[in-house]
Amino acid sequence: MQFDSESSPGFAIGRVAYLIRSEMASVLKSAGWPFSPEETQTLITLSDAGQSLRMNELASLMIRDPTTVKRQLDRLVDQKFVERSVSNEDARIVMVGLTRRGEQKLQTVLPLLDDLRKTTLKGISKSELEATQNVLRKMQKNVTKHISKGIVL
Repeated sequence: MQFDSESSPGFAIGRVAYLIRSEMASVLKSAGWPFSPEETQTLITLSDAGQSLRMNELASLMIRDPTTVKRQLDRLVDQKFVERSVSNEDARIVMVGLTRRGEQKLQTVLPLLDDLRKTTLKGISKSELEATQNVLRKMQKNVTKHISKGIVL
């Protein structure tokens, strides 16, 4: 059996993700933004949540390793964009949330990222985008099921 990487959705998704991440890094750097695309995604995820999240919950939402998210948070905390606190329910649980400064600064780069999103989606109809998003959600669900069963694809 021969594997055809051109017909593999995973390879196609990986290439597109790499291109978007590279362009996002360039846009952010040109704007003088001090954070990587991954750190920026952390800020956006916290902003979208609208409240502080448990560290593990944040890592899960971002589909990232908690250790990686912790390293990103260290830098964001140092820059006072994010703050850590102890959960009111359990002192062993660390909560993370955006600071007012973090939210305000994030709002300055979101229009740039929205422009990149629009460029990325140029020529793609609303129905094509919806279908693509549905397929990607199904693929994510399928892979997550395999991971939870200990099956490696």
